[in-house]
Amino acid sequence: MNLQVIDDAVPAALFVQFQDWFANLAMLPGWRASKTAPGSFWHRNFVLSGIFNHHYSPGAVNPGMTHEALISQTHPLAQIARQFSEQHFAGLAFSRVWINVQGFGEDAAVHRDFEREYDGQSRAAVWYPMPAWDMDWAGDFTVWNDEEEIVRSVAIKPNRLVIFDGNPPHAARPLSRFATERRVSVAFGREVME
Repeated sequence: MNLQVIDDAVPAALFVQFQDWFANLAMLPGWRASKTAPGSFWHRNFVLSGIFNHHYSPGAVNPGMTHEALISQTHPLAQIARQFSEQHFAGLAFSRVWINVQGFGEDAAVHRDFEREYDGQSRAAVWYPMPAWDMDWAGDFTVWNDEEEIVRSVAIKPNRLVIFDGNPPHAARPLSRFATERRVSVAFGREVME
């Protein structure tokens, strides 16, 4: 599994614009990391058109929620999606873009982003747009191998991007009860990198 960590992933002005835009964005409750996940959290889809085989409920997929529809807009997330597609996904269209928001007690389960048929072909990225984060708040991004051993854990930092290939099991670890802010992550993905 290839994993890359990029700090200051988005230019400072765009980073601030995203925070202002996000502050007025309505999020939806009840999203689960997988069909069998015990917990749920706040979420909003921006790209999930179902162009590849997937494990999402039919109600979550919307053929109109395409990469092209997202990047044709002018808001900060559209600009960031264009940047990340060009810089980290060889200009390919995303098949998934969404925002997850978690507070203490809103846990994500270990999951894979894609069906197993895409192992070795897929790429995903998680960007953290929070303006501040304290390491005592936890919520790290953690990756496991098929033997259920942790192979990598990445601390959350503002404007950090984590890119990983190969569809490994991963999760956002639970937040500490000391966390005074919510963990916000923006996920970008594509099943086939060709």
